[in-house]
Amino acid sequence: MIEQVKINSFLNALAESIEMPENSLSEDTKLKDIEWDSLAIISCIAISDELFDVMLSGDELANVSTIKDIIFLISKKI
Repeated sequence: MIEQVKINSFLNALAESIEMPENSLSEDTKLKDIEWDSLAIISCIAISDELFDVMLSGDELANVSTIKDIIFLISKKI
């Protein structure tokens, strides 16, 4: 299980990478409702590597619909 502090760091780093205000994302955020494009996917891969030492693939991220799904992918690899 991932500590909430780490999840919050991930959410804020992801928000910054897609030029959204800090604390604007939650685990329930739907990716279709934000700027979820190829740059966001690359940023997500880099952030998960930096914060969790977990490498996600673009294919994995292409099959998620919420941030909670991304966190679940990360938690499976820790």
